[in-house]
Amino acid sequence: MAYKLYGDGIHDDTPAIQEMLDTSCEVRLGAPKVRYQISKPLVLHSGNSLILPRFAEIRLMPGSNCLMLKNETVDDYAERVEPRLLSTYLNYFSPKAPCKNISVEGGIWNFNNKEQNPNPLSNGEFEPPTYGGFAFLFYNVSFLNIRNLTIKDPCNFGCVFDTVSYFNVENITFDYNDGNLYQSNMDGFHCCGNCHHGNFEKLYGTCYDDIVALNAQEGSCGPITDITVKGIYTEGSYGAVRLLCSCPKSDMKNIHISDIYGTFYHFGISFQHYYDTGERGTFENVTIENIYASKSDRDVIKFYLVHKYPKYGIVDIGQNNIVKNLTIRNVHRKEYIDATPTILVRENSDITNLTLDNITAENHTSEAEMKLYESKSEVKELHTNSLYQDGKMVEIQ
Repeated sequence: MAYKLYGDGIHDDTPAIQEMLDTSCEVRLGAPKVRYQISKPLVLHSGNSLILPRFAEIRLMPGSNCLMLKNETVDDYAERVEPRLLSTYLNYFSPKAPCKNISVEGGIWNFNNKEQNPNPLSNGEFEPPTYGGFAFLFYNVSFLNIRNLTIKDPCNFGCVFDTVSYFNVENITFDYNDGNLYQSNMDGFHCCGNCHHGNFEKLYGTCYDDIVALNAQEGSCGPITDITVKGIYTEGSYGAVRLLCSCPKSDMKNIHISDIYGTFYHFGISFQHYYDTGERGTFENVTIENIYASKSDRDVIKFYLVHKYPKYGIVDIGQNNIVKNLTIRNVHRKEYIDATPTILVRENSDITNLTLDNITAENHTSEAEMKLYESKSEVKELHTNSLYQDGKMVEIQ
């Protein structure tokens, strides 16, 4: 090797690790003496596997202000996509240069946010592609495997996907502490448009935004289909799963969300239109089951706008959505903080074929009433079975 791998927590290990990735398909790093340090993004090529010991720390050096990890991309700037969150990043990358068969396993990936520039989404200085504030970025990749690792203290998103298919994300811990500037915008996995055939499984820890965000309207703007989210374990997170589409180009289909255990200061699962495009997209064939969730205290969050957030349901279908074939089953809530409805459908949405099955809720708040289900929109073909609020059966007309 031309470069020495130190692992002493002092020297920059970027050149040595990148040399390994450039010359070998499988790169295995041993346990460092102290920790590995990098100052530039590590670039994974097609066929690369990068494997670290489970608790080996790899830290972004102070003032690096860059990604920690990305796949190989080809710079070819063009105005390919309309302006929206993360779209400017993608305009720098050629869509004609795909990668495939990439694997990352192990390690504590410490973005070290207090020693980087503040979150550019919060301070209005988001200037891609130089600095986005997130730790990982995967664009135009098929057959991607990320497992058995920790993402620690990003400035905003832990990992961004766009145009990623056939992926598996498994056994991930989020070790998020103070933000920079605030505990805000700190997603776990943030999926933009054109992501298909993916699995998120066994996600642990607290995120100060969505743990999994399926935001089809963002980035390249395209459909998100055939996604499974199974197993989120958290306390005091913003939300478990967000589903977002705002136009027909960003329709979302065949989504299965299950085994959510935790407390949330915003929502458990939310369907959102969010962007005012003058159009509406469609959520179709969504199943939500085995949810054990309630609200958490907003007072502990270090973000000055947190108390201005609206109150969301545990499962919240937002305004101006089209939803077809939604099943919500085995939802159980024991609530001490916020008595908003457990299942809430907001105004101006079109819902067709909604099934509510085996849903229970207990109100232990100071508020007299907590509805199990409330709809402010027309629901066509509503099917209900075994709905109980405070031990009493609920009948919905």
